[in-house]
Amino acid sequence: MSLTMMLARNLGIRQFALLRHQPWSASSAIASQLDPLQPIEEENSPYYHPDCFYPARLGEVLCGRYQLATKLGYGSGSTVWLARDLHWFCTHHLNDRTSADEFHRWPWSKERSVAVKIGSSGEYAQRKGVEAELATLKRISHAQAQHEGWHFVRKLVDSFTVESANAQHVCLVFEPLREPLFLYRRRYIGDVIPPEVLKAIVQMILRGLDYLHSECQIIHTDLKPDNIMVRFEDPTLLERDAQDEYHHPLPQKHKDGRIISLSRNNYGVFSRPSGIVQITDFDLAVSGDTARSGCISADIYRAPEAILETGYSYSADIWSLGLWDLLEGRRLFLPAIAASEEYDEQTHLAHITALLGPLPQELNGGRTAAMYYGPEGMMRDSTLVPTDFSFENTVTEIGSEEKKMFIEFAKRMITWRPEERSTAKELLSDPWLYTDFPSD
Repeated sequence: MSLTMMLARNLGIRQFALLRHQPWSASSAIASQLDPLQPIEEENSPYYHPDCFYPARLGEVLCGRYQLATKLGYGSGSTVWLARDLHWFCTHHLNDRTSADEFHRWPWSKERSVAVKIGSSGEYAQRKGVEAELATLKRISHAQAQHEGWHFVRKLVDSFTVESANAQHVCLVFEPLREPLFLYRRRYIGDVIPPEVLKAIVQMILRGLDYLHSECQIIHTDLKPDNIMVRFEDPTLLERDAQDEYHHPLPQKHKDGRIISLSRNNYGVFSRPSGIVQITDFDLAVSGDTARSGCISADIYRAPEAILETGYSYSADIWSLGLWDLLEGRRLFLPAIAASEEYDEQTHLAHITALLGPLPQELNGGRTAAMYYGPEGMMRDSTLVPTDFSFENTVTEIGSEEKKMFIEFAKRMITWRPEERSTAKELLSDPWLYTDFPSD
């Protein structure tokens, strides 16, 4: 580095406080108030308690850097906010090749928006989930960034803690994403993603999974359309929403000195084609380099080894891909949800048995297997096993030769024995994924 550039760099660092973006002043707009007795948003979570959720307020600046602009959503142990990064130009642009001229352009650099996930506190499993997610995200950030799947996994931008009157809260900072796949599919006719689009999305997911499995040694354990999100096709949508919330705030709930805001996250139809996806939500992820057992995944996406508790590994993620949701607009094992809308483990296993045949002997030693299966792998209550449930009659959106190819692809993922499932990398070579793309 030249002496001139070194001086310019040092001068820039000393002048940092003068150059950062300024927080917006408090909005003069007054939000209408909702019924204080009616639960909304995170209050509907069974784990919600006002003492464990951080009382975030619009316009608040966290960590001296992130100004909350609007609420994006919430989960069982967190709320998520769109925020202005007041330090963006410095952290992004400063490097050894920066010139004095470039440095002095920073004050006019376009600011960026980020998503800030504020975890709950207290002795709740959800708090541990955010802390575990932070550890996983740090592991992801130290893995091989040259892997092609790196682009399809959500990365951590920053992390910090904030204090409330009762505790500390872990905060994770990410690039904002537009919407999960379960919403994205509703952008298409019939609420299903066309096969030619789905194939491109599946390729991205598999590359992301291969990155997690082979480079990071991480099992997601909660892979489903909710946890795969589409990136923004137009970042100005974020600026629009921030401005809308500033000038025309959504109704709020005021109760016991706490304000609960409504989420603003409906971005409407896409202004131009998009579909770049990222795998998200690593609060339940675990390391794959040790033996694992126990119950994982959302009920309807759960692999048989997780139901029977025989131990699981990376292949549990392969089982959970959930292509039927996207191609057919419904879950493959939806019949496992009873009329009462409650998940039934036995019915789920009965439909897996109808699809794949008797339980293999090596899985019959699982902790819960004897509850449902006899010594020969047949279900104890055979009346639960449907006679008309097959791969063929669950696929209706594609026909003829392509249907056969898709089913062959699905059978590489949906098998009793975890070791017989193809890896993400192996699946990327399947011919069904490339029938709508010209060969090289």
